[in-house]
Amino acid sequence: MTCHYAAILTRLYVSVQANIFGRALPQIVEAIYDSIADVGRWPSTLESICKLALGRLAMLAVVDTARNSARFSTSCGDPVLLEPLQRDYACEVPFFKAVPKMEIDMPFTVDSVYALQGPDARQNWLESRIVREWVEPNRLDDFFWVALMKQPARTGTLMVVTDKDRPQISARDIDLMSRLAPHVRRAVTIGDLFEAERRKADVFRSILESLDHPVLIVADDMQIIFANPAAEALLAETSSVSSVRGQLSFAYANANAAIGRAVQLGTRDEFALGPSGINIPLVKAMSPAVAHVMPLARRDISARMSQRAAAAIFIAAAGAASVPALEAIAALFGLTAAEKRVAGHVAAGLTRREIAAAGGVSDGTVKSQLATIFDKTATGDQRELELLMRELTPPLRSA
Repeated sequence: MTCHYAAILTRLYVSVQANIFGRALPQIVEAIYDSIADVGRWPSTLESICKLALGRLAMLAVVDTARNSARFSTSCGDPVLLEPLQRDYACEVPFFKAVPKMEIDMPFTVDSVYALQGPDARQNWLESRIVREWVEPNRLDDFFWVALMKQPARTGTLMVVTDKDRPQISARDIDLMSRLAPHVRRAVTIGDLFEAERRKADVFRSILESLDHPVLIVADDMQIIFANPAAEALLAETSSVSSVRGQLSFAYANANAAIGRAVQLGTRDEFALGPSGINIPLVKAMSPAVAHVMPLARRDISARMSQRAAAAIFIAAAGAASVPALEAIAALFGLTAAEKRVAGHVAAGLTRREIAAAGGVSDGTVKSQLATIFDKTATGDQRELELLMRELTPPLRSA
């Protein structure tokens, strides 16, 4: 690559970065949510994500691990690149073994996956057939790889592959993708609930009515606009979810606050919704039901329900998998991946200095992160946060 071409590419990269927080990122977030009910939009949405990351191709998939088959898969990029990968090399990618160790919403690069898999991972990859026959001839170089779903029978990931002409992936790039990841995760999680009925209905309301999962459409003040049959049964049969003068209410106060906050935040600013409103535990129990909040205010589909429709709340029934205390805290209070790690260290009894050393960051960074965590959780210090974690730990701990 000539110096002149490198300079042009660098200027383009800086220009793209400058535009990200202007129009590009909010538009991509809107496209992600539009793709939930209209899966035909996913390729163009992935293309926008790929351009944002300066990638060559992108792939999004949810795999049924019990049957070893794809429940959902979509991609974008040059077919000359994609077709050989999907036809000849997909089963040879060794990195899939790292998914159980990957943090949700945290983008991993090739080097960070090497670190997860051990000292031989890099050499094994460089000597593999896929590298010799596909990666190197196409001048591919690195990737952003994000774990979106890690359930007993489901695995969901997003991957954006980059080439040698792209500037080296930076911490800013990682941060950008990590801020986008929760929106993709929410869309994939809710879309997975749609999948069984998607072939039966092409109208949003018809899909909701045919779902076995309870779904409620609410206004920004939590007034119930629509409840599918499963939701009506839930309101009639349980005390954990109720309708008070037409307003949706959850008995678990933290869940009630978290869901209301996610509905209002999604109405005002979808991008700011971030990790809030996903997998919110509805009770303090070993295997609680969880709620996912889908913003509707800017969706065309909301007009079909009501002009006041602000959000759809999907409730997944209590299952076999328990919700760890740390995940419950993150869901209830909208903690980012970095904040969740810090909260985990606090729960383990580490001091601020020890937390900084464990994360390889400065004491000032940890101090700032703790201040944000205290603000979100309404705690005053590490002791109060640790007590809050302890309160949730017994009923939510893995068996």
